[in-house]
Amino acid sequence: MSDVIKNMIAKNKRAIFDIEAIVQFNVGQIQVARSTIEENITDAQQSYLVNAGGNRELIMRTTDDVFRNRLMMIDQLSPTNTDQEAFQLSMANRVKVEYLDHRSKINRKMASIALKMAEAIKALGEVSETFYELNEEMVNYIDEIADSNGQWLDGELKQQMDSASHHGNEMRANEIEELVRSIRNSSVETRKIIDDTFSTGETLKEKLNNMQDAGNELRDQVISLREKVDANQKRVSDKIGG
Repeated sequence: MSDVIKNMIAKNKRAIFDIEAIVQFNVGQIQVARSTIEENITDAQQSYLVNAGGNRELIMRTTDDVFRNRLMMIDQLSPTNTDQEAFQLSMANRVKVEYLDHRSKINRKMASIALKMAEAIKALGEVSETFYELNEEMVNYIDEIADSNGQWLDGELKQQMDSASHHGNEMRANEIEELVRSIRNSSVETRKIIDDTFSTGETLKEKLNNMQDAGNELRDQVISLREKVDANQKRVSDKIGG
């Protein structure tokens, strides 16, 4: 073995050792970044349950009750002339249409939210599909390497060694050097993606936690509001009872 080839091989070995540390570090960082994002899925579900589940149902029921109180208050009026009677009937219509207008606007926003939910689930499905494709790619690669291992065991590797030449070894060393350089550049770009993922995950986590806290605070407000609505309902009920 010439000194030139020996030095090239030693240089490649050192470069491979260094780049291995970078690649393996990225492997670990990717797992941590994924874990951070997956934790956000749980936080997002919890925030969704607070805001889209319990709070929404409680607010909708409270809305129905507060308008029911208004209609009953109008119904309890005792008009003494035609103008007052017209007032009572038109006010009842006005309250009903105000309720329907409110509900129509809420329906529009709820429909938009449902569409966003569908798009979010579609995006999650696309992520799952991408993971499947990546897994399939890795399986195919392993299959190719396993087949190649079998060919090496059948004698191909020894045949390659028996026909080795200075020129062939030099070409291989140059190819390795170029591949190491490519891996290093790719790993640097991958590190940027990982850093962006960490940043996005932390920002999203804070936002989701704040949203969950806000949802809990809003629930407390609605519960207090229920007390006001229930108090009014009792007053209306007392009027019905004379």
